[in-house]
Amino acid sequence: MNQIDHATRLKWLHGQLNKGAHPSVDDITREFDICPASAYRDLDFLKFILKAPLRYDYEKGGYCYSKKFKLPAIRTTEGELVSLLILDQLRRTYESTDLDPLIDQALKLLAESMEEQVTIDHDSLDQVLQVEIDPFPQINLQVFQDLLQAIRNNESIIIRYFSGQKAVVVEKPCDPYHLLNFKDNWYLVAFCHEKQDYRDFLCSRIMSVERTNTTFLPDPDFSLEEHKKDSQLFAAEAPQVEIVAEFDKYAAHWIRLKKVHPSQQVVERSDGSLEVSFKVSSLENIVRWILSFGEHARILAPLELQERVRRTISRMNYLYNRF
Repeated sequence: MNQIDHATRLKWLHGQLNKGAHPSVDDITREFDICPASAYRDLDFLKFILKAPLRYDYEKGGYCYSKKFKLPAIRTTEGELVSLLILDQLRRTYESTDLDPLIDQALKLLAESMEEQVTIDHDSLDQVLQVEIDPFPQINLQVFQDLLQAIRNNESIIIRYFSGQKAVVVEKPCDPYHLLNFKDNWYLVAFCHEKQDYRDFLCSRIMSVERTNTTFLPDPDFSLEEHKKDSQLFAAEAPQVEIVAEFDKYAAHWIRLKKVHPSQQVVERSDGSLEVSFKVSSLENIVRWILSFGEHARILAPLELQERVRRTISRMNYLYNRF
């Protein structure tokens, strides 16, 4: 169901109900040339999602409001998602520049307008080193749109998901509850039918979304905050580790242009090189970040990270010398 058409139909339906026209399912299908199932979904959305006082009048043979009702603003999903994802990318691109606070504020305002379905955990962004090195995991806009639409319609879905542990694509029937941006990644919080429990699916690994046309009743006891306490993704934050790296005169120029991390400390050296230190709870992006500077940078601490970089370079050396 196209979300813009859906919004148009809801506004028309509300107008008919407001003037006491008692529209029926047949009226909706004729007006918009849609199937009865789509018409019933519109009525369900109006009643159960928008909480309209909708009832069926058997004498009139159509629907009506049992009391006055004001239609809330209906969002145009595609426009919102394009804006949200573009702003998220712009925030990364212009971080630590004069545009950073303006873009960040716009992103927060847009996210707040969608807070029932979407959450951006801004505090978690300070816990990782954000690195813009291709290939960067991109989220398919159609997938993102399908997920949000399913959340708003309380519709069960089947996602084709790339399992990182098994390195295979699997099908996961689930009930979608929420979209959450955490540590600069988007996650779908959903009730997994297979596991019979709530799970967090990385959106960049969702290949496609299959609709089931089956509505589920959300668990009234579900709490996103409580879920975050129990989830492996959010629970027990790793202790922070201090990273120390040095950059020669060539690489130091690029480090001065853009702040590496909110907690960074910089020591300038007389020869034009510099030393940067900062604290993070995740080492996930550090190796590829330091290697992006080639021979112009190296990790000084911790020793564990030094060893990771050394092993990576050793494997690279093997690959280039095997032929």
